[in-house]
Amino acid sequence: MDPSAPIDHVSRRRFLGAASATAGLAGMGLAAMAAPAGAQPAGSRQSGAKRPGPNDQVVAGFIGCGIRFHELINGATQFGPAAVVCDLDDVQLGRGLQSAMDAHNTHRYPMGIEHCRDYRRVLDRSDLDVVVIATPDHWHTKLAIEAMRAGKDVYCEKPLTLTIAEGAAIEKVLGETGRVFQVGTQQRSDFGKRFANAAAIVRDGRVGKVNHVTCGIDGSMTCPPLPTTDAPREFDFQTWLGQTPVVPYCAGAKIQTSGYGAGVPFSRTHNFFRWWYEYAGGKLTDWGAHHVDIALWATQPPLDKPFTLDPLMVEHPVPFENGMPTVHDRFNCATKFKCRVTFADGLVLDVCDEAPDLGFGNGIMFQGSEGRMFVNRGKLTGKAVDQLKEKPLPEDALEKLYGKKPPTSHMGDFVECVKNGGKTVSDVTSHNAHLNVCHAVNIALRLNRKLTFDPAAMKFTGDDQATSFVARKQRKGFEIGA
Repeated sequence: MDPSAPIDHVSRRRFLGAASATAGLAGMGLAAMAAPAGAQPAGSRQSGAKRPGPNDQVVAGFIGCGIRFHELINGATQFGPAAVVCDLDDVQLGRGLQSAMDAHNTHRYPMGIEHCRDYRRVLDRSDLDVVVIATPDHWHTKLAIEAMRAGKDVYCEKPLTLTIAEGAAIEKVLGETGRVFQVGTQQRSDFGKRFANAAAIVRDGRVGKVNHVTCGIDGSMTCPPLPTTDAPREFDFQTWLGQTPVVPYCAGAKIQTSGYGAGVPFSRTHNFFRWWYEYAGGKLTDWGAHHVDIALWATQPPLDKPFTLDPLMVEHPVPFENGMPTVHDRFNCATKFKCRVTFADGLVLDVCDEAPDLGFGNGIMFQGSEGRMFVNRGKLTGKAVDQLKEKPLPEDALEKLYGKKPPTSHMGDFVECVKNGGKTVSDVTSHNAHLNVCHAVNIALRLNRKLTFDPAAMKFTGDDQATSFVARKQRKGFEIGA
């Protein structure tokens, strides 16, 4: 398939695939309830002429119906209907369509929801205000850039990028188009403002001068060797590969029993894409994109100046040579690791799978001259937290942190900015600066040597091999920006 071809020129194979998708959905009793291709939802508004007003609904299109979609559809439909859902897998698409219809039923929206495999159908719709991207990481940048150029505001799941270079490409197009963009690092807004309060406590000096932060982010999953097999007939695996190299589909009989992958056989795709460097960055761009983001949001080291990365320990589930896995039939992201990042102002950030010496697994430990403070999604503890009873934070502490009134929710903040303008809580620039630390850590882990990264030059000082990981060769027909 040539994704740059006009959407009206559909090959016979793709036409039959689309027909098969509709037939499969009809078999699940869904097609009759969904709108035909190209349909506009009842009461929809033509976008582009002006932004939705304060009392207008925000019409959304969704690309990707996997593990994050079902939470996002519930969040977005609080503010308006879903016009269209899109996925390359008919099974996921059917589940996504059902979730969208359930959300419409909850909010009493009309049931005119289109379903499609081709993301260009989403971008070509004139009635959409926003596009919500919940695909695997290696598709984020291409979709985000094309959505902005199509005149849509964008909510994109984290991590925003697969490589450091992709972040610069998104920032360039964002500057050209002036669209509103929210990255899905929802720890900045949600979870009872627990992480925001931790950041505000640090910025208010309550733990003194912070000299050391440790982020425990868990280790990536492992799996047994996965045999090569045919991709499921209802899944367009070749398109799913996108910019990445063409490889055979592989899947095993073993089924993960808990977590994101529960009930699904191990494979390269869907719930397990995170554990392949080809498509993601393992735990560094999963939990690291959350916890490292909060650590740097709180401490504000100089991210425009060079910083060093020292991989103190790393274990990968397969052998590596020159930073590349040499075995290709199983997950390959780091399972155990500890990398020490030292910034120009002296702040030390340890990123590890767990921190037994500090007594925790997943979470963030701030160590300052006035004591320690720990935060994760379950708790916020430390002397500085206890002292809030006698000496609360200033009333405007969160407002200063956010640079505006604290948002009610992450999706709510996005919608507010779509309607009224302004910078989102998780803006592209700050997210990229923080995520690039995670990308740089991954490169140090893969090469297993000490590196110095220069953010301004976007290269590793004196190390051409490390710099070669800043960008990747993209498969013809799936180039970013093409």
